[in-house]
Amino acid sequence: MNYRSVFIFLSLIILENNIINAQYLKIGFRIEPTIMITEQNNSSSVAFAPYAFSLTAIIEPVDGIGFEVRPGFSLGGEYYGGFELGAFARWMILSSRFYLTGGLNNHSNSWVSSHNGGSGYRKNILYKGIGLGFQKDSKLSIDIIYYFTNDKEFAYSMVYDSYGNTKLENKLMDGLIKIGFSLAWDLL
Repeated sequence: MNYRSVFIFLSLIILENNIINAQYLKIGFRIEPTIMITEQNNSSSVAFAPYAFSLTAIIEPVDGIGFEVRPGFSLGGEYYGGFELGAFARWMILSSRFYLTGGLNNHSNSWVSSHNGGSGYRKNILYKGIGLGFQKDSKLSIDIIYYFTNDKEFAYSMVYDSYGNTKLENKLMDGLIKIGFSLAWDLL
């Protein structure tokens, strides 16, 4: 991930607002408590990860359609954590304050611990997400997004059988449900 490119992109949008005739441009931050749905050895589990924070920049080039960039950080236990970069589109539903959202989120799984029993894989995981949001007022929006990926392996554990032999078992990420609380202020 190249966060410098995102910063340069956002700076150009702000400095060149006379070229981009946007309805609005907002900058702010998000808090995203996360429910992680994982699987290991054909057994599913659900974990709560309250620590996911990101900055947000939202531009609406035409009324009712917006684009959002979210650089941030997510920590979901000892095997899952790292920087994230997301790009999303938002579509207002008719003339209501509800909107549909969808996009991509790249999670760089890099802040993981390891020990004799297992570790997290250091790698990038690309998620696709789709969700529903509500724009409460000009600054606060709340959304719920379900994320899924084809690259599900994010950690492994060493498992011992009855004979004392070890076997590597991967931990799979079946999905994420993020509940986002976003505060963003108008720049344009």
